[in-house]
Amino acid sequence: MRSRRVHQDEPRTPPLSRDIGREAEPELELDLESLGLEDREIPPEKLTKLEKIGSGGFKDVYIGKFKGRRVAIAEFRDQLSPMDIKELKLLGGFDHANIVRFLGVSIPENTRETPVMIVSELCSNGDLFDYVRNVPAPSLHKVINIMLDIARGLEYLHMRKPSVIHRDCKSSNILITSRATAKIADFGLAKVKQSTRSMVRSLVGTVNWQAPELWHAHPKYNHKVDVFSCAMVYWEMLQWHNPNKKFPWEGMNEHAIYEIVGAKRQRPSISGLRKLWCPEIIELLERMWAHDPQDRPTMSEVVEELEHLASQR
Repeated sequence: MRSRRVHQDEPRTPPLSRDIGREAEPELELDLESLGLEDREIPPEKLTKLEKIGSGGFKDVYIGKFKGRRVAIAEFRDQLSPMDIKELKLLGGFDHANIVRFLGVSIPENTRETPVMIVSELCSNGDLFDYVRNVPAPSLHKVINIMLDIARGLEYLHMRKPSVIHRDCKSSNILITSRATAKIADFGLAKVKQSTRSMVRSLVGTVNWQAPELWHAHPKYNHKVDVFSCAMVYWEMLQWHNPNKKFPWEGMNEHAIYEIVGAKRQRPSISGLRKLWCPEIIELLERMWAHDPQDRPTMSEVVEELEHLASQR
């Protein structure tokens, strides 16, 4: 579903083994009706693949055409895993300007010979990881607007019923449209929560952006892990002016990150950022990556603060 190239220098979320759930393989037949997606099936002949723009995990991503419009086509090299099907079901239920729009799925008669293809809107400016590195630093107002897009997308996930924790919020999972609108993508690791008060127990994601409560042997966490990760993304955006841009904890291994973030409670350097941007943004950032989840704002509060800042620019 992501229209991007693979970043060789960025730590990757390790793909789950395709052997997971093999004993249940007969149940992985794509039943669009049970997924609530019966109206989203696209005949393979209606799709045209053009340029390959990304590759990773178990799929390749192409620019394609569907009904005369340019789209992103994710072509799976193997049968869909349980994680892929879960992502499909989630995507079909989303409807928000800051979530990548799912258009449909193409299921061939023989999925072992012809790949399943997932079709979504094309975000022609790629992902935020590349965008920050390839586009000249915009105005503070534009940076705040992109931050707002991300915050609104996460707020939507957290406030919908059932609510969703993304769990892998990072710059390469945020896509940018031709109009520079940010949209959240890649829901393969997202977790549905039936109750806003309940805690979740499982460890996933990319350590560099992760909240420290995820690193316990038996982690318990809630939506605030996305708030922490979002702060790391915002910090990346504040490096926009820097010719030697960094992602969080670049060059450090996982164990070093566990020590510096978890045990020592350190955060990426904000030296000089108050003068370059504005103190309110930095203060918000510091609250968002607080060590104690209870001290972090909700994404709704982040949206409110950013809207206030945007109105003053």
